[in-house]
Amino acid sequence: MRDDHASFLDGGNDMAKIQIIAAMTMDGFLPKADENLMQWVMNDTKGFPYWHERSIYRLTPHYPLLDLLAEKHSDNNQSDTYIAEISDKDSIELLRGLSRYNLIDEMVVYILPIIAGKGTPVFDDLTPSRWNVHKTTSFSNGITRIIYRNSCILQ
Repeated sequence: MRDDHASFLDGGNDMAKIQIIAAMTMDGFLPKADENLMQWVMNDTKGFPYWHERSIYRLTPHYPLLDLLAEKHSDNNQSDTYIAEISDKDSIELLRGLSRYNLIDEMVVYILPIIAGKGTPVFDDLTPSRWNVHKTTSFSNGITRIIYRNSCILQ
């Protein structure tokens, strides 16, 4: 039998799941909102909308993370999925907060075949952690979707 702390750290099946949905360039920056490939990610049924249909709750910037921590461990929310869409600077702050509290169970990352060279880094200043690749999908427009699952928190 697993203890509650271990279950919390690895996102065990006995609590709600928190999923990050992010898009980034090959060099790790936020794509520009008006970029054609970013528009595909935001609007195509294989992009962000695919995950919206499979979640119960959407986390937005400034969501009270301590409330989320309590909700995640509630017996009422065991099979719920919360998603946080990372597509602008405000949502990156949400990502950092979720990372600090070790709340992220799964990351869905859309990598656009673009080198930006500069911009807002997506994964800057996150808590060290280890992730396993669960599934990859390549699309005809050059975008690759990688689904990572949290395997453990590094100390």
